[in-house]
Amino acid sequence: MPVYLRKNVSYTPPSLDKIPAEVEDDFMNDPDLQTDSLPQPYRMIDKTLRGLLDETWDVIAEREAERVAEANKVRPPQYVSSVQLDTVVPNTQHPEKQKLCYATCMCSSEDGQYIFIGLPCGFVAIEAVNHAIVASWEEEGAEFSFIKSYLLAPQCHLVTAIDDMGIGRLFAVTYNKIFLIKVLNPHSQDSDSKILMSKIDASNSGDYVGTVMEVGGGQDIWLEIYKLPRDTWVTDLETIVTALKKKEEKEKRDEATSEETESIAPSEHAPSKADTDEPSVVSMPPQDTTDQLQQSSRPASATSKLDSDRSAQAGDVNLDQIRESDPLSGEYKFGAPQLIMKVKPPPQLIPAVSVSNLHGSCQKVEPGDVVATGTNVLFTQNHLDLRKSVFTHLHDNLAKYQTEDDEGVTAQQHPNFHFMGTGRMLPLGLEQASLEGRSTCVAVWWPGSTNFMQYSLIKTSKDIEFKADLVWPFTNRITCSAVSPDTNILAVGLENGNVVIWDRYMGCQRGVVNVNETSPVVKLMFLDPALYPQDMGDYPPYKQATGTYVLAMCANSALYTISTGANIPLQVNTILMPVEKDDDTITVLQPFVKHPDLLLTVTRRGDIQIRDCLQGNIVCQVQVPDTHEITSPWEPVLSLGGLGQSMYVKATKKMSEDTSEIDGNSSLQDGLVFVYALRSFPSLDEFWKIQRSPQPLTVHVTVKQRSEALLANRLAQAGARKILMQERWSKMKDEINNLHQLKEVARLNAAKRTLVRFQSIPYPHYETPGSVGLPVKPFA
Repeated sequence: MPVYLRKNVSYTPPSLDKIPAEVEDDFMNDPDLQTDSLPQPYRMIDKTLRGLLDETWDVIAEREAERVAEANKVRPPQYVSSVQLDTVVPNTQHPEKQKLCYATCMCSSEDGQYIFIGLPCGFVAIEAVNHAIVASWEEEGAEFSFIKSYLLAPQCHLVTAIDDMGIGRLFAVTYNKIFLIKVLNPHSQDSDSKILMSKIDASNSGDYVGTVMEVGGGQDIWLEIYKLPRDTWVTDLETIVTALKKKEEKEKRDEATSEETESIAPSEHAPSKADTDEPSVVSMPPQDTTDQLQQSSRPASATSKLDSDRSAQAGDVNLDQIRESDPLSGEYKFGAPQLIMKVKPPPQLIPAVSVSNLHGSCQKVEPGDVVATGTNVLFTQNHLDLRKSVFTHLHDNLAKYQTEDDEGVTAQQHPNFHFMGTGRMLPLGLEQASLEGRSTCVAVWWPGSTNFMQYSLIKTSKDIEFKADLVWPFTNRITCSAVSPDTNILAVGLENGNVVIWDRYMGCQRGVVNVNETSPVVKLMFLDPALYPQDMGDYPPYKQATGTYVLAMCANSALYTISTGANIPLQVNTILMPVEKDDDTITVLQPFVKHPDLLLTVTRRGDIQIRDCLQGNIVCQVQVPDTHEITSPWEPVLSLGGLGQSMYVKATKKMSEDTSEIDGNSSLQDGLVFVYALRSFPSLDEFWKIQRSPQPLTVHVTVKQRSEALLANRLAQAGARKILMQERWSKMKDEINNLHQLKEVARLNAAKRTLVRFQSIPYPHYETPGSVGLPVKPFA
């Protein structure tokens, strides 16, 4: 085959920068794979090393990007503590244990006056302003793990506490004194099975308290509701406080008298007992044992009456003549709480007892007067066995991954409950004016359940175990719930990320909204209604229901605010996106009481942050010294004091790397309680200046009140309406004159107009010159 070549043509090679880079994996270089760069097994080793190098480089690039992002991040201002507390409790029998650095839990009183700190042998009350210890209660081995305060009356606080042994106690704190009211589950040494308390919560008014009891390591759990003699306790405490004040006044008078007597010269007066000894104290003969037993068996009201009668008979006699001089000796007798309800978890599906006829079978199921929980059904043993066989057959491939612990009996989880007032969802007690502001029902739901049950607290029954008065089923498992401060609005979070808002007072649902499709809602709380924009118009003249925000947190620490305005669709606003690292997971979420614009958050890393409640950005951050770290960041020991003016944080000293052996008390000895003066933080000045007036969340205006308000508004505007009518009549005259003038102008213009006559053309007609009024010209 001839080949034609061009003559006098020189070949120019391409430049090096234009030569394309060879791809190592390109099969065009060696399509038959006859030559390899490396033989086996070196080729496999090379591929493994190259993959490892690529992964390492990706990790290095990711860390470098994180470092650059962290360096470019705008950091919030950080502040250190101004006060460190390591004070020993005065007059204690255990000075080596009763130190504030041993704090195990703490909380603030509702009025912001006290900070209650749990210790290994009791608890103390300190002033939130000057950090001084004002009262203490001590008992060997009573290491508190939970403490919470409620307001019974002005200057009178109810404190609920649980120690590490599962014993629950009720205390009253008033006049800088601590009184033990009741031990709810005392342990007996003779009993083998001890009833432990794992949770305690009281109503806002202090009328009821609920406790979660368990036996056998959580295998048997139930809820107990107690009714507290609140009014009787307040009366007894006022009597005790009055007697203590008289005692202190008498001691001051005796001390002043003794000082005056010592100042007189001995030559003028003969030496007396007051000159040589201490002032004598009036003592009473010892009380008979029978009288003591009778007094201890009387109720608190009778005991208080007896004390007042004896004080009246003896004149100005203090409590030393009736009881022990030390108010912390436990000699004061208060009325005992009354157990009114016991709620057990929903039973599991069990086979029904065989019956002979249909009537007997129907008697075994729950009655139809209320909506039942759906657990007491007529399932036979054969039916349950068949269901188990079907489940085993469908999931046989996954049964090999089941451990022995999963096959055993699982422990029950603690129930969640809320004390609520009257409402149209459960109208018992709605017509009684005396129950306004008091708790009348308790709502209970168990983890893993879809039923939200409500029990009436004012229903009289001999049996303390009775069925729910209202069962409210949901379409998914309940994960969290919250009630507004006035208990009239209820929010329920579900496992699928939905949040349901109900108006309990009106008995209607405000809406359902989904905040996150991939993560369940784990925490809900109502924010102050003052944050919600209030559109208070001039009409109608009576108050109307306002709205508020519900703060929702999902399992991925994403934060959302849900607006719950009346007659307005629910709106969701994202204030914090889901976290990417586990160390950034939020463990504590607490809004400020008197400053609702601020929100306190604590992360698993131990960062204490103060955020803008509605925007979500970090305003400032609280920092502990480098030598210390926050005690258990997943459950830190901290509290806001002085209504948000200060913060108390427990931190322990970091352990050195060369520490090989840790003492049992080393973490407590090296710990400190740091106090942060939030009022002095410059970044919070703009929030302290914000003044928000309190707004009622629920407003109920009767028809009579509405009519009276409308009539009063009508009468108040009578004078303004008269002036408005006069102005309107004067304007009407001008408008009539303008109309007459326009009419006259139109008449004159019509008179000057030239009349044009049109020719009538039969139908059908066409436009011709004559049809439009022009003369008709003949054809040529």
